[in-house]
Amino acid sequence: MYMPENLGNKKGGKPAAPKEILENYERQKAAFLQAGYVEQQETITVKKANVMAFVTAGPFAIMGVIVWLWYWKNFSGDFSMWDIACYLVLFMLCIFIHELLHGVGWVLWTKQGFKSIHLGIMRENATPYCHCKEPLKPEQYLFGCILPFVVLGICFLIPAIITGSQMLLLLSVSNILSAGGDTTIVNMLKKYLGRKDCYITDHPEQCGFVAFIKQV
Repeated sequence: MYMPENLGNKKGGKPAAPKEILENYERQKAAFLQAGYVEQQETITVKKANVMAFVTAGPFAIMGVIVWLWYWKNFSGDFSMWDIACYLVLFMLCIFIHELLHGVGWVLWTKQGFKSIHLGIMRENATPYCHCKEPLKPEQYLFGCILPFVVLGICFLIPAIITGSQMLLLLSVSNILSAGGDTTIVNMLKKYLGRKDCYITDHPEQCGFVAFIKQV
């Protein structure tokens, strides 16, 4: 997801969104306002986002550990060099796969296919991001938002429980917590679910999204 407020630049401020993203958002906004929609910005500060990431994703990570311990009884914490190397390589790959999964989840609903998905890397700190250029229905936006949590978090937990692998458990927990920003957005999005008169688009500059709601 495109959340540059979380990625501060070298001087401590917010990096500017790519011009293409800003211009696309302004076009969409103008079209929605002209069609009788009102804009509702749903954003969150960096400090609150970091806290809410643990509040919304933390319980799932704890639950996963509890289930693993219930089945395998003991977490020794003994990792071989091979385990550590595998974890580091896989987690680094997951950082990029995480953003790609956002795009895969959203592209299912876009009219322009992958042309509507902007994948990039913030130059300030080499952090990848994904931005959807098209407005989506709340349920469609939710699907792309939560997909990395399910695929990288929950799906790693299943083989961890089956095999008893501590490395896979750590990888699952790491990915669940890494999706804390996404689960926070989902928590903000839930009040729009089921509304047929609503469209959601990524916020072009801040952590969060913008809802366009049809005026009655």
